[in-house]
Amino acid sequence: MRILRIFNNNVVLAETETGDQVVAIGRGLAFGKKKGQLVEAEAVAQKFYPEHQGEEQLTAMLSEIPADVLSVATDLERMAREDMGASISHSFILPLADHINYAIVRASEGLRIEYPLSIEVEHLYPKETAFGRRAIAVINERLGVNLPEDESTPLALHLVNSQFATEDLVKTFKMTEVFTEIFDVISSAYGRELNQSNLSVARFVTHLRYLFVRAEQGHHASTEDPAFPAIHDAVRSGYPRAYDCAYKVVLLLQVHLRQELSEDEHTYLTMHIARLATDLWGDDASSSARQ
Repeated sequence: MRILRIFNNNVVLAETETGDQVVAIGRGLAFGKKKGQLVEAEAVAQKFYPEHQGEEQLTAMLSEIPADVLSVATDLERMAREDMGASISHSFILPLADHINYAIVRASEGLRIEYPLSIEVEHLYPKETAFGRRAIAVINERLGVNLPEDESTPLALHLVNSQFATEDLVKTFKMTEVFTEIFDVISSAYGRELNQSNLSVARFVTHLRYLFVRAEQGHHASTEDPAFPAIHDAVRSGYPRAYDCAYKVVLLLQVHLRQELSEDEHTYLTMHIARLATDLWGDDASSSARQ
């Protein structure tokens, strides 16, 4: 690998023989080196291929992140990928490292941020929350710091971001708020409390996540199957309570997403809500009276 830019003695941006850019990390790997020189392979302890970052943005971020923090973030990315089976991009590493670094700075200054959606995040993203907690333990042990467990919430959301192709943490918080509102609508429609730790809720959340991603990309669930109108009518008549509930959810989503949702989306939501109600409460949705 040939050095393109040196950030410090332990971190460089290099170019591989195939022309790819790679961030290489290793103790003293850039000591005495200059731009254009080769990096010895045995000096590289970790590396990752940055995605979606221009060199200027990459330089700005890497120049502020200590090598040991970057190293921990790289290990956490590997942990999420291998231990959890998470499908994530390497662009997860830099935002994660940046957040960890800032969290450490805040902790050293005695500043603490409250995350009001921590309970909702734990219910909606249990695997990601478990990752966040484990990450906090790794960070504290490896870096000799004492980050509070509350920091597991944004770390969990960073993992959600990476899996669902969004780099904006604000959007993820917003999505979580909307999910909570949707569950309130469902609970109100059925007159029952909704246990968000149930596996069926996790399945429903997965459907909602992909709906958000499709909306973000300008795509909506649709089918050219000529039989689908009949399916829609059957779903509407067979699950009247779920259909009416789904209509309210569609209105809520359209307000937040600022775009129309297709009739197909309404039908799919109806089926998911009907299954959710049956799994949670044993309701025979087909016999529920329309509200």
